[in-house]
Amino acid sequence: MHHLSPGADCLMGVYLFFVGVFDVKFRGEYNKNAKLWMDSLECRIIGFLAMLSSEVSVMLLTYLTMEKFLVIVFPFSHLRPSKCQTFTVLTSIWLLGISIAAVPLLNEEMFGNYYGHNGVCFPLHSERLEKPIAKGYSTGIFLG
Repeated sequence: MHHLSPGADCLMGVYLFFVGVFDVKFRGEYNKNAKLWMDSLECRIIGFLAMLSSEVSVMLLTYLTMEKFLVIVFPFSHLRPSKCQTFTVLTSIWLLGISIAAVPLLNEEMFGNYYGHNGVCFPLHSERLEKPIAKGYSTGIFLG
């Protein structure tokens, strides 16, 4: 279990690295290139990575907390998951994380440029100009 969490955290590192690379690329000229950057495929890809990293990290921490809680509260029971069950849960967490991050990319008509509404390509939707579905999706994902 513990060796899979750094994978999600590493994705955040990749995201931050590329935000830094593009910051250096557009240094001093960001205002001229902002729209081009936010509409780019690169922005969408790193936004996807950031969302995937965030969601998988939260789900992994939730699972780990729940597993440890059960072991502490019921120390003499057999509530410990088997290796197969743990593998299944971890695989499900990653697949759910990929799905959550990919949904906005797969339906641009409903979500618009979901990852390209700010310079860091992270879907924090709070403007009134956002599509209602994109705003609701962000709110549901990050608060849910």
